[in-house]
Amino acid sequence: MWVAGRRPRHCKCRLDGENRAVLWRRLQGGRARWLLRVAVSIGIVTYILVDVDTEDLVRTLASVRPMPLAGALALFLAGQVLSAYKWSLLGRSVGYARPVGEYTRFYFIGMFFNLFGPSTIGGDVVRALYLAEGHRPGIAINSVIFDRVSGLVLLMALGAAALIAFPQYGLPWPLTASLVAGGLVLVLGWWMCSRLVRLLPAGNRFRRQVETELGPFWRDRVLLVRVAVASLAFHLTQVGVQYVLARAAGVALPFSYCLVYHPVISVMTALPLSVAGLGVREGGYLYFLTRIDVDDSIAVTLGLLWFALTVLAGLVGGALFVASGAALPRVHPRPAAPANVSAA
Repeated sequence: MWVAGRRPRHCKCRLDGENRAVLWRRLQGGRARWLLRVAVSIGIVTYILVDVDTEDLVRTLASVRPMPLAGALALFLAGQVLSAYKWSLLGRSVGYARPVGEYTRFYFIGMFFNLFGPSTIGGDVVRALYLAEGHRPGIAINSVIFDRVSGLVLLMALGAAALIAFPQYGLPWPLTASLVAGGLVLVLGWWMCSRLVRLLPAGNRFRRQVETELGPFWRDRVLLVRVAVASLAFHLTQVGVQYVLARAAGVALPFSYCLVYHPVISVMTALPLSVAGLGVREGGYLYFLTRIDVDDSIAVTLGLLWFALTVLAGLVGGALFVASGAALPRVHPRPAAPANVSAA
């Protein structure tokens, strides 16, 4: 029986059905994007295997020198520690006064969880939740977001500066122009973002996030400079890893060319185009290194070695996760212990 002013009983079921339909569409969309990434990875890898002599590739992989490879791994891990330190600058600025060692542990555990997802988002959420321990998780996530954004900005700035400083490599001018322009726009936008968002309407979601949630980071100019210096130092260590990996694979690359191609390949790999960057990363190495007459088998080997380093670093995070008790991060704070009331 229907009573005026009340919603019919079947309406709740209809709404539940609508919610299920929305959830199903989202799952289907996520599955479709995942399958598209798989298809992209398979397509590029197939092209590379057809284009590159497989026997040469196997011989190149077998001839990789272990000592330079170990040195590249050590430098890669040192860079990750430096990146964790940069994150600690941001976290401490908003009240998470933990030792740098704790930030480093959370950072590496996040890298471990990145091994199981199509992007770095999962690992970023995990390290933010570890940092928060249920207290102000949104602010902890904001520190990770700002860490990622600042890293991307400085990476693009480094690539743009390298393209301007070393024009002798003759990259196509549309690529050079777009990367230089993108780097300059990102740097200026990052530095002036807190002012530029005032051009948006007062109720705009992005403006609200910048002014209220990320505002503490942008208002501290000294913090911005320290984060920028730490970020540039981190990216330079990763460029150094490229230089050492090339030695391990048996080729001497100019450090200046490592400065040119590493930022571009890093951005390409970070884009949600493939599974863990597989195919896109190796294709990037193939494009950039064959332009300076490096054998294609060596180019693909460098891409595979770079991927191997990220996996090994993630396994270090897995070891830290197990050593820490393999406990997942808390979403809510621990309940307060009950007061000890003594009998009268």
